[in-house]
Amino acid sequence: MGILKALLGKDEMGEGVEHLLHGEYEKAIERFTRVLERDPGNAEAWFHRGIAHLESGQPEAAIRDFTESLRREEDPEAYYHRAMAWLDRGDLERALADLDAALRLDPENAEAWNVRAIVEAERGDYARALQDIERAIERGHPFGFVNRANILERAGRLREALASLDRAIADRPGDPLALAKRGLLRERLGDPEGARRDLREAWRRRRELEEEGREAPLARVEEALRRLGAWG
Repeated sequence: MGILKALLGKDEMGEGVEHLLHGEYEKAIERFTRVLERDPGNAEAWFHRGIAHLESGQPEAAIRDFTESLRREEDPEAYYHRAMAWLDRGDLERALADLDAALRLDPENAEAWNVRAIVEAERGDYARALQDIERAIERGHPFGFVNRANILERAGRLREALASLDRAIADRPGDPLALAKRGLLRERLGDPEGARRDLREAWRRRRELEEEGREAPLARVEEALRRLGAWG
């Protein structure tokens, strides 16, 4: 149920998706609601309105819409996005159940494997989280090695986490997020020189982190540079 499928034509469905793609969520919700008033069995309209509700910070409304969509058509994207809404509400178990359903229908979805790995790590099941992140990596997830490092670090396997970050940087040279995380981890492991090199390079590329909305790791980089006497 891809978002672009509804862009054909100039009807209210297509207008709703255009508003959705431009971040005009209230207008999108209004258009999809009109479609549903005429055609309450329209699974795509329920799905797209669910996306608009989710993106506008209304996870409960999104859950209702995705549920109505799934009642009419079982679809991996609807399960995946409902899982994201459950995560917004902090319900890990229901999110996990929906991710299971999404992967049953689409086992090649790298992002679903990635998110399920993160959920499993939150639940403390690091063994299963690592199995899932390997599946995400096998399917080409761009942040798979970084996220594997996060899981390994949470599990206390710091050297393995460092090796995973080495692989992430080998695959994506200059990636500021991987550099930031490797620098912070090197500091933990007692390698101040290596930490300074990575953190300085991550700070030099801070605009990329800002554009990605990664203010939290950027703040940690700044704090670590001051702590290591590498500021300025």
